Amino acid sequence: MDRRDETAWLIVELTPQGERVAEEGLLEEIMRDYGDLDSTHPVFVPYLTYTYGGNRSLFSVMEGYAFIGAGIEDYARRDLTNTPYIKRFLSRHTRDHLQPLDTISDEAVEDLKKRLGELVGVEMKEGMKVRVCEGSFIGLQGVVVGVGGESATVLVELRSLRALRKMPRFMLRPQDDNE
Repeated sequence: MDRRDETAWLIVELTPQGERVAEEGLLEEIMRDYGDLDSTHPVFVPYLTYTYGGNRSLFSVMEGYAFIGAGIEDYARRDLTNTPYIKRFLSRHTRDHLQPLDTISDEAVEDLKKRLGELVGVEMKEGMKVRVCEGSFIGLQGVVVGVGGESATVLVELRSLRALRKMPRFMLRPQDDNE
């Protein structure tokens, strides 16, 4: 793929209230609602919270910021900055007072996603129930039966199939009993 076809990401600075809702896992939905963004428009909030065994864990790779794929309408940016959650979109100040929006590359956002997954992956333990969140097995649930290096071996049980799959730990998310 030509790099020019990759998503450029707008950088959104959060308010303290925006950080709180990000920690609660609600910011992406709020941004989609206020920004009138459909479910396919890229949005990345670099926070992840999960509860396992009654303990709540919060991970973040970039506190105070979120990212939205470029190409949103001016009214959507205005509506988002008029919420109590978004402080501003980062932009450059120039002499002619035009303020082009700052962007970061898709590669940089993918790196943040991977780092967030790696933080969570460190938490993987044998016996932990997990859900696959990336790759060809996305959505499958299983139990970790072994952990070694950057991978975990997961027992996946379907109606007619019982299989062990070795997967990178960053692709897995702990799943509480009540999920």
